[in-house]
Amino acid sequence: MCAVIDYSSGVPVYRQVAAAIRDDITAGRYQPGAWLPSEAQLSQMYEVGRDTVREALAYLRAEGRITTVRKRGSMVAVEPTREPYLVPAGARVITRMPTPDERRELATSGELREFGGMPEGVPVFEVVPGPRKHRKVLRGDQVELITEEAPPGG
Repeated sequence: MCAVIDYSSGVPVYRQVAAAIRDDITAGRYQPGAWLPSEAQLSQMYEVGRDTVREALAYLRAEGRITTVRKRGSMVAVEPTREPYLVPAGARVITRMPTPDERRELATSGELREFGGMPEGVPVFEVVPGPRKHRKVLRGDQVELITEEAPPGG
């Protein structure tokens, strides 16, 4: 059963559609790795225009809940396993979106074939340990940052 869109709620329609799809993902109606219905089907299901569906899918993509493959559709993102990464004491960590070169460099071979690089919406962590040390760029969906305690007085 599809959620009823409330045009008088003050919540943008695309956000209501995104919330309904998110609820379906959370409830297990769409499993990780499963394809969502097409834009045309979603448009009919929620009785909204395709532009509204596209906005809703873009919103879910930005949240990292779905991945879109051109000419194939959108699929529910698979929750990756994360490896611990020890952040040295005193290092700075910057979270940002990757450059196009980083999207290619950090992609798995399957992602390069299917998406042309890391899927959209995946942030990176840039770890800058200190002066004269090389920065490290890590995929935000593959690592869990663990901070090292700073020595007393340091």
